[in-house]
Amino acid sequence: MNNNTSRPSIRYTKPGKLQTHQLTLLAIVLAARIVLSYVPSMKFGSYAEIGFGFIGTAISGILFGPWYALIVSVANDLITSLLHGQNFFLGFVLSAALGGYFYGKVLWRKTISWKRIFIAVLLVTIIINLGLNSLWIKIMFDRAWMAFLPLRVVKNLVSLPLNTILLGLILMNPTIKKLLQKYQF
Repeated sequence: MNNNTSRPSIRYTKPGKLQTHQLTLLAIVLAARIVLSYVPSMKFGSYAEIGFGFIGTAISGILFGPWYALIVSVANDLITSLLHGQNFFLGFVLSAALGGYFYGKVLWRKTISWKRIFIAVLLVTIIINLGLNSLWIKIMFDRAWMAFLPLRVVKNLVSLPLNTILLGLILMNPTIKKLLQKYQF
């Protein structure tokens, strides 16, 4: 038995393979993310909204790392699209995958700080929300960029500090911090 009594020292799988408790944690986080999708978001017109799904994306990135967070994000996007009866578009699946990857890359196995949280949220805001998601909206609705981009820029200027503060308050909570460190892959 090792010094860390919270994890068993017996390994039933090869290194690099998921153990049962890790697979269970993946499923629990995926279920929590699906539940978060039912929390109403604030909508600003047809092309911009502020929701809380980024919290689940960040937590999966912290717990599982970039690649498993990417997989969980894809699964979450596909399942929530089916459950909510939304139109399926592969571009948004790519955006979800990259969101999980970015949060995992910036926050996984690193000391959680306001700077790291801000960098992760900034990457997602610029590359995914303003970049890719605007492109997907342009492709899906065939609208001129100037018809929806100003509203999206304003929305993201507002959501960047709000998401950073909300995520920081959650992740800096001592109880949450301890749980994330305990169950991190």
